[in-house]
Amino acid sequence: MSLQEGPQVRCDVNAMHKILVVGVTGKGRAGLDPALQARIAAADLLIGRSRLLAEWPECAGEKLALGANIAEMIERLRARGEARAVVLCTGDPGLYGIGGTLARHFGAAELEIVPAVSSVQLAFARIGLPWDDTAIVSAHGRPLAEVIGWARRAAKVAILTDETNTPGAIATALLARGIADCRAVVAERLELPGERITDTRLADLPGRDFASPNLLLLLRDADWRPEPVGIPRPDDAYAHRRGLITKRDVRALSLSRLMLTPIDTVWDIGAGSGAMSIEMAEQAWRGRVYAVERDPECLSFVRVNCARYGADNVTVVQGSAPAALADLPAPDAVFIGGTGGLMREILQYVVERARPGCRLALNLATLEHLTQAQAVLRDLGWAPAIAQVNLAYAEPIAELTRLVPANPVFIISAMRPAATGGND
Repeated sequence: MSLQEGPQVRCDVNAMHKILVVGVTGKGRAGLDPALQARIAAADLLIGRSRLLAEWPECAGEKLALGANIAEMIERLRARGEARAVVLCTGDPGLYGIGGTLARHFGAAELEIVPAVSSVQLAFARIGLPWDDTAIVSAHGRPLAEVIGWARRAAKVAILTDETNTPGAIATALLARGIADCRAVVAERLELPGERITDTRLADLPGRDFASPNLLLLLRDADWRPEPVGIPRPDDAYAHRRGLITKRDVRALSLSRLMLTPIDTVWDIGAGSGAMSIEMAEQAWRGRVYAVERDPECLSFVRVNCARYGADNVTVVQGSAPAALADLPAPDAVFIGGTGGLMREILQYVVERARPGCRLALNLATLEHLTQAQAVLRDLGWAPAIAQVNLAYAEPIAELTRLVPANPVFIISAMRPAATGGND
């Protein structure tokens, strides 16, 4: 064997062991080139939906019909040995498809992916619009929090649906959360018998049925602008108990200390009215906020306010910290609005569980609590920064205006140092 032949031989052997993942459009096998059809027909292990498997009756290899048996598929592929394994799917495997699952289990070196035109591409082609500025999100087997988040931010949104989150159900949820009516297109059974394009309005969709599979597009006019999100609202926008709410300007300063990203996991300890939880959830809109509160009346306000502003990515946790934090995922950021007399225990627990780079902000009203929190954080190796917030608000007096001072608030903020415990 010459030196030139060696690498070529190794490359061919590796290619034989890769899992061939093929996207198929509604045209079926007729949409694939003959060479690819032949590779699928020669598979020793052919996996896919029954409809797709039926397209290759001449395949003599083992066939595994794919449904909810993902674990079985992974196990069978792991045991494939020298077998030529092919996985069939619809559209582009990398767009909310089986490609992501296979990549997590096998890695790029074991996969050969041949995508087809996706349903998103086809839908936009049918209505003659470009889609390079489109946010694509899946509601297939998922909660609608991310759908709602994109609907507030993007002029064009393509939503993959399922039997539960149908176009009608999604439209109902979006309208209930204050998303304004807009042009809506439902693309049914693309490239399949019965294909239909319905070009209508979002408000026209609730209660209507559409054949599966289908895709929902939201299309805004040129004058449309994204909603301002994560900006503190006036205090009276929230239901709360006798002024038990972190004031709007203090929330704004506290949010700035937390430096939230869209995917953060956040703890709100002592959630009170839930105002901070909701505004944090709007900034961490692809993450999740856990609103921890022990008072039943306050919990009712948290739930009312979350429903009012469609904060679907807020999870309400009833209980006292730190015990109520035990089952929560490690946080990227923590806001503490109340400690119930357990400041040291809560801070110690936060330090133990914090993810690298975790940001912390506390609101305190008294010098004693300020001194205690500063000492505890220093003992735990965190370097606290302290700000005193003195605000005054205009009020009319006779026909004039005076400034009425509000009670001062201390904001302590800190970030988990790189060498300190936590969930590395």
